[in-house]
Amino acid sequence: MINRHKMTLVVLMTFLFNVVVFAAVNPRASQYDDRIGFVTYNPNDVFKIKAKNGYVTILEFDKNEKIIDGSTGFNDGWEIVQSGNIIHIKPKPYISEFAEDQDGNTIKQKSIISPTKKDWKTNLFIRTDKRLYVADLTLSNQKTQYKISFKYPKQRRQEIINQQMKRKAAKKQQNIIRDLNRVTVPKNWNYFMKVNKNSGDITPSFTYDDGTFTYIGFDTTKTFPTAFLREGDQESILNTHVKKIGNYDVLVIHKTAKLILLRSGSKLVGILNKGYGKNPNYKHKSTNNANVKRKIINAN
Repeated sequence: MINRHKMTLVVLMTFLFNVVVFAAVNPRASQYDDRIGFVTYNPNDVFKIKAKNGYVTILEFDKNEKIIDGSTGFNDGWEIVQSGNIIHIKPKPYISEFAEDQDGNTIKQKSIISPTKKDWKTNLFIRTDKRLYVADLTLSNQKTQYKISFKYPKQRRQEIINQQMKRKAAKKQQNIIRDLNRVTVPKNWNYFMKVNKNSGDITPSFTYDDGTFTYIGFDTTKTFPTAFLREGDQESILNTHVKKIGNYDVLVIHKTAKLILLRSGSKLVGILNKGYGKNPNYKHKSTNNANVKRKIINAN
């Protein structure tokens, strides 16, 4: 008797397990109108479409999704039309041009078979450029959903994360630009210039530093030169950016130096920093603030 009960329980559990495994997902009804449904997309789920004879059912996918193709196991009994990210589905009568006579012989005879719940039950596959959708397609005489829209919570979460990252990156970039273009407080104006012959048009109007960057200003009549660091007999190009201060275009050099050379072709202006190293209490920084970090890259 006990064995019979155990056997019955095993059979029942197996049956229930199979029912769960093969259960299709019914769309959730909208809180405003139950003729509108929603399905949370899962590539491992089969969703259920209950259509009605004489009605159109619309499937709405992601707005950025492109439908490639769709087919059913009974294409003669279903009409599938795609438009943008939407597919229209409706049952249609099956037209047969052949039949059998009373002796079993095939004869040409046109007949129209109206959709029935039993014969029109099939499956549906829809392929897009992003996903594959699988559905059970059936007829129903009851109230049906006119539109079924798909939701993509994982994709939406990733989109939110990407938007947040973009906003953070944009904010960081704005802070860097603000910091590079902020008005600084001059600490050292003690600069001396030596202008070579025919080099007047690259001669700056002023030069100062704030203890971190060197600022060389030019009025609108001057030509912008290239700045070089002179150390002994060696010259190396300096990292710079340009900013506007009042009516002057300012070449901002990303350090302070004892001797800077401005060159443009054969033109040359030497700028000597007579205040260089005269403030032993000054702690050198690579940039004006913590938002901008200076990094020297070895091009070799």
